[in-house]
Amino acid sequence: MGTTRSVMTALCISLLTAGGAAYCYVRADALQVQGQWLMERGTAQAEDYAERLDGTAADAQLKTFAERRAVLEKAHVWQRGMLLGVLASALAAVCAYLLFLLKRLNDQLLDATGSHADAHAEREPAPSEHVQALAPSPLR
Repeated sequence: MGTTRSVMTALCISLLTAGGAAYCYVRADALQVQGQWLMERGTAQAEDYAERLDGTAADAQLKTFAERRAVLEKAHVWQRGMLLGVLASALAAVCAYLLFLLKRLNDQLLDATGSHADAHAEREPAPSEHVQALAPSPLR
């Protein structure tokens, strides 16, 4: 299969960005689990505060919720990275497909003009004049 470097490059970019999106998903999931654990810890601290009515338990609960917020903000950043990775991967895959179709079309045009030029050359003898090497094609 004769694929061009541009098609292979687009496919490699698609695979790399898909891998990056998977990595971002794993990181975001781990941070969300940590955030869920901090939520449970804050709930337990709230129950402790309700039983003892001690101000230190309320301060600990507020500190836990602040930690949870920071963790969830980091998870949100990783989720954005995941979405951008998925989008870039899909875009690169579409580009690879379009480049592949463009190469096929170019090959078909070359085959069509090559066979037409061969048939035309057989009917008429070549002139003795110098033929321009890079003549523009009317089909392109």
